[in-house]
Amino acid sequence: MSGLLSQGGRRVRRTRLAAVALTAAVALATAACGGGGSSASGSAASGELVFGSPLSPPSLNPAVGDPAYDAFYQWAYDPLVVMQPDGTFGPGLAVKWGYVGEGNRTYELTLRDGVKFSDGTVLDAQALKTFLDYERTQKTGSTAQLLANVSSVEVTGPRTVRLSLSKSDPSLTFNFAQAFGAGNIASPKAVAAPAALDKGTAGAGPYMLDAARTVAGDHYTFVPNPNYWNKGRQHWKTVTIRVIPNPSSMIQAMRAGQVQAALGDPTTLQAAKGAGLTVLAPPQAMTGLNLADRAGTLAKPLSDVRVRQALNYAVDRKAIAKALYGDENLTISQYALPGQAGYDPSLNNTYPYDPDRAKQLLAEAGYANGFTLPVVDSTLVGLDKMVQAVGGQLEKVGVKLQVTTKATANDFFVALQSGQFPATAIPYGLANMASLYVGFVNPKGPFNPFHTADPKLDALYQQYFAANAQKGAALEKQINAYLVQQAWTLPVVGAPLSYYLAKGVTGLDATAANSGVPWLTELRPGA
Repeated sequence: MSGLLSQGGRRVRRTRLAAVALTAAVALATAACGGGGSSASGSAASGELVFGSPLSPPSLNPAVGDPAYDAFYQWAYDPLVVMQPDGTFGPGLAVKWGYVGEGNRTYELTLRDGVKFSDGTVLDAQALKTFLDYERTQKTGSTAQLLANVSSVEVTGPRTVRLSLSKSDPSLTFNFAQAFGAGNIASPKAVAAPAALDKGTAGAGPYMLDAARTVAGDHYTFVPNPNYWNKGRQHWKTVTIRVIPNPSSMIQAMRAGQVQAALGDPTTLQAAKGAGLTVLAPPQAMTGLNLADRAGTLAKPLSDVRVRQALNYAVDRKAIAKALYGDENLTISQYALPGQAGYDPSLNNTYPYDPDRAKQLLAEAGYANGFTLPVVDSTLVGLDKMVQAVGGQLEKVGVKLQVTTKATANDFFVALQSGQFPATAIPYGLANMASLYVGFVNPKGPFNPFHTADPKLDALYQQYFAANAQKGAALEKQINAYLVQQAWTLPVVGAPLSYYLAKGVTGLDATAANSGVPWLTELRPGA
């Protein structure tokens, strides 16, 4: 039985769907293109915060939104639950949440008392049901996908709702937290006229959009919500999100005092440190090579697990992490990060850098002279540089990468899913084994273009989806270990999701355990 979680609740399983792997990569890729941005500026001393973002959302409506834009939603929308730095969940708009009964098919929420939306409407159980039902029916954005297993929402009391699920979903609590935003609730008045949410806000968060001081695509100004339930969390007189696509321009704006906090970029981590900025860069995404053609449809060698294991032995992960990110501690050789339930430190030693062992396995599999492996990559978040580094090391054991590079994110993801390349670069956000299943293990997932299915893996997942948190954590480790042993990918680096803070700003706590997505409204003036 899975009990309800309350304030300060226990550790529960976390997820990040393939959507985040895709959209976070797109968001970071956008940062590499173009320049611009407004001249808006502020300072912690004046109570004005300017936050830099490399991209802007097509709509401010959280029900049709995407996790890539959570830096915009968070100011106006408190989530139902908050994912904390240690990976546990704490209260947001809900004070109790979780599965009840057996089988994880009934999920209950109890709302905080005395909460109003910025338009003055009371947040009660009926308002929550209205929004969730609206959100579940949307055809655009990613949040409807997050609630795909919810079959009905029932009001059971003035502040309580019950969700019935068609099948168990270990990711549901994470989906309601700040990273995915399915718990960003808008008022029923706004739901009745949803077009207003495209260019406005109607949440129960600490701020609300000031449309008169906003230019879509350039800068977005937020002012305190007069109805907010916790005035102590309104740390700023105004918050302006300034859109600056070019990562070097972002650093320059922070040097000049025009921006006090920003989303970072993997290409400017060292420059940000050199500029005296506080850099938070927890590992968030698995990057490396997806050895996708495991049946050998296009590349017969990949059908032999010994070949896939050989490729893992052939790569010096520490050297690549040091060269690309300046930090060899970002190396990864498994499907979970430190602080996540599935993480097993013993798996880090499964594939030490050992070219001789790689050659031995290749010879045993019948490829003593090596082979050529077609790969698709992209300039997206430096994936081309990652593949180039990996290719240089694989060539030493006789494996030559035949690389096709796609210039745009869209072209890359189309090619990745086309089934025309036996191996691809991979940027996949890690959180738990549920998120890994959705986009990577699932035979219909975008990162499984050859539709690989494994009966043993399927059996482990069946147990995992129906398990409580304690049993689920053990099963996560088993799934992780099995994928490592089968060498479904060649993971190299846990690429960071980064944030930059100028002097005088504090409060942000991004960690691998909270999937690198902190509660941005905790930003506050500091010493």
